[in-house]
Amino acid sequence: MALRIYSLVLLLSGLFSAACSKPFPGGDELILLGLLGKTHYLFVTTSTNNGALGGVSGADLICQNAKTAEVPSLPGSSLEYVALIASSTRVPGGAGWPLFANTNYYAMNPGQALIFHTNGSGIPVDPMDSGTGIPGSGNYWTGISSSFGVSTDTCLNWGSSSPSDFGEEGAPGNPSAYPGGFTQSFSDDCSQLKRLLCVRN
Repeated sequence: MALRIYSLVLLLSGLFSAACSKPFPGGDELILLGLLGKTHYLFVTTSTNNGALGGVSGADLICQNAKTAEVPSLPGSSLEYVALIASSTRVPGGAGWPLFANTNYYAMNPGQALIFHTNGSGIPVDPMDSGTGIPGSGNYWTGISSSFGVSTDTCLNWGSSSPSDFGEEGAPGNPSAYPGGFTQSFSDDCSQLKRLLCVRN
């Protein structure tokens, strides 16, 4: 397999060098990576929102806007980035879940760093590959329970900002997946301002 990929790289380099002085102008090693398979990235937004995210689709839109405004250097279109939150329509390992099975997820800070990989169900393996967990500043809404399912606390499926409703949260800087980076095993009220964890789908 490695020999076939190497041969493909040599072939593509030869094809492009006929037209350009550099096989992939503009430092586009990322183009070559794209030809060989998409690399999946993640980031934590710097913008914050209460629990009324507009549901899963609203949370995805927040991630897409944040990709454009906050981390434009991350590879891929903003439309490829979605929120890593759980709800009745985004079930960990099931319907609507944005993580792929047996896949590595990276951060660019600024070098590419492997943060975690998933098992055959698309659930992050605990502990994470990164000894410092997910990079970022400030906790983010997840709605993920300590057993990595949908929590009963999802700010009413991400439609409530009421202090009498609650949402589960995750935290950066913790190599443990759960509790830790994906759930703190406690909830905060939905009027609080939190970030979002966004992943390239």
